[in-house]
Amino acid sequence: MVGKLIIVAAVVFALIVLAGGLWFAFDSSARIRRFARSTDLIPGRPGRAPKEWATSDTREAILHRRIRYAIATVHENPAVHADDVVGRARERLDEAVFALDDRLIAAAAAADDKELTRVGYAVDNLESLAGKLIYATPDDAASAVDASIAFLEDPRKPVEPDADESD
Repeated sequence: MVGKLIIVAAVVFALIVLAGGLWFAFDSSARIRRFARSTDLIPGRPGRAPKEWATSDTREAILHRRIRYAIATVHENPAVHADDVVGRARERLDEAVFALDDRLIAAAAAADDKELTRVGYAVDNLESLAGKLIYATPDDAASAVDASIAFLEDPRKPVEPDADESD
């Protein structure tokens, strides 16, 4: 009798875990699809890029989507919400991301390949920012965000290497 009870409990537990996993997968997929279809540049804030950039395979559309997903990844990091200093730095970063996207829109309209390349360098930097923030202290995180903002504003500026990279 006890053996059957253990088996039933194990099966019920497995079904609960399976249902939770399926719900998580469905919910995550729905949120990703909703963000992909939206015009939000930053989660909750619509951008000014053409709507067709959400699905286009042009260089500028791909750069625009990379900006969107990079800043969304930064926003998902709990460290950028846990501290007021980092939170203010993130707000400045949000404004810099809008300025970068505006430069991308202008470069695309003018067919300026050099500016599109510079925007691409800035997007590379923005994509690497999320990884720099994972284990950073609040002061280091704010400094990393500020360094990224400086690079987004002028991707030709040299970026100082991290202390770990200079060894």
